[in-house]
Amino acid sequence: MKIGNLRDLVTFQRRGATDDGYGNVTSGDWADIEIDDQPLTVWADMLERLGGEKLASGAQEASRAATIRVRRTDAVLDVTSSDRIAARGEYWNIRSIATVGRKGEVLEFLCEAGGPT
Repeated sequence: MKIGNLRDLVTFQRRGATDDGYGNVTSGDWADIEIDDQPLTVWADMLERLGGEKLASGAQEASRAATIRVRRTDAVLDVTSSDRIAARGEYWNIRSIATVGRKGEVLEFLCEAGGPT
């Protein structure tokens, strides 16, 4: 991947877990994934694609897709499809992750904005 293509700063976020007071673990708020007390923010190559509409809970919702490519690092390897990415003032739900490149030096995230988190 050419460094000139890395034009967007993206931050990876993870939903925390919280106790509901009855011993049940429930989903908490979203927070930046931190490495050494710093948010996991990296430069990325982000390509938005034409979205569409889908039916969710009986109502149509607009959604958009994006492919976000980042350089492979140990920290980024810990990101899963249950996390999300904050980029361009929006939150992008990660739908799938692939390792690409001849040497596996790039991680590609297929993401969606505008849908449920």
